[in-house]
Amino acid sequence: MSSIIATNRRKLAYELGSQADTRQFIPFSKNTNTNRGRKVFIDAALAPLFAHFFQADDASTIRIVSKIEQLSAVAGGIAANTNVTTPFEYMENIGELAIYYQLHNSPQGHQVESGVYITGIQKSSKASSQKPGLWEVTPRFTRSVESDIAEHPTAYVSAAEDPKTALQKHTGKDNWGAASVFNLFFVPTPIQNEMGMWITPESRSVRPEIAAKHLADVLAKTQKFRGHNQKIKWTLEGDTVKLLQLALGHLPNLMDRLEFVLIDPIADTVSISQALEYRGAKVVSEIGDNHRARAAASVSAARSTRPDSSTTKALESEGAGANKALAQSNNLQRIKTNFVDYVRNLTGSMAW
Repeated sequence: MSSIIATNRRKLAYELGSQADTRQFIPFSKNTNTNRGRKVFIDAALAPLFAHFFQADDASTIRIVSKIEQLSAVAGGIAANTNVTTPFEYMENIGELAIYYQLHNSPQGHQVESGVYITGIQKSSKASSQKPGLWEVTPRFTRSVESDIAEHPTAYVSAAEDPKTALQKHTGKDNWGAASVFNLFFVPTPIQNEMGMWITPESRSVRPEIAAKHLADVLAKTQKFRGHNQKIKWTLEGDTVKLLQLALGHLPNLMDRLEFVLIDPIADTVSISQALEYRGAKVVSEIGDNHRARAAASVSAARSTRPDSSTTKALESEGAGANKALAQSNNLQRIKTNFVDYVRNLTGSMAW
């Protein structure tokens, strides 16, 4: 049974080449589109973001482009961070950027050509020495909660470099102008970031499974000590939902005093919803314009063993809409050149 669960977890990510994936990948540069080493491809939609990072420092641009070209030889090596749910997905810090990519060795005739596929770029996050755990915010104090019991009606699961940064994302005023009061389960950035959950070479001891077990303990204790009519609403967003999925195997059989709001979840939302609803918890999934969340919803719905589920039908609708929109977007302009030349033409003023 555990091997089946592990296999399913490895399939949760937005899979390159799946029916949900209609992104346009093009060669990164003329140097990575040869038969010497692995070819390097990149999502063409990243061009505006790539140009934004490099408009000011041409020397840095040349250095980073060269480092990315070297992925042809070193991708997936000792310096790479590995994704805990997808063994072929990696992240490397190059300069101040985090480059996300997948490695594919596709059989002949497969729709995805073998090579390195860059799927995302963002500013790299700093490592965190903090441990995952429960925190509490009130108008009078902010403190960690040693009992692992969430006492406030509102709670979040959030990732950042440190608890203070994570808490600041949710601190403010409520609808009545009162200072916010809430609990938060803090997730260190080595475990979670915008593109997934990662194990870095420097932080192998910070295991996502440990954080997931801790989260499960918090949820179990909160369920046990909440009053019958004292429901608590947990809000999770993006890839953080994967931590909840990893926690499913450790959760109690009854969770009727807990509610979950999953915002743009990048995970197997159908399985998560079914597991939580079976335990009596209320689950709401909100998917906006996030393409990765919509594609993940489509993949999740396709894998569902309950095609008559209302959750499945809703996710299928979201996913189908995303596929259509992405396909239309890609059909508007097929890029014929390589990514570096394409970005150079976009900016017009960059020296490479």
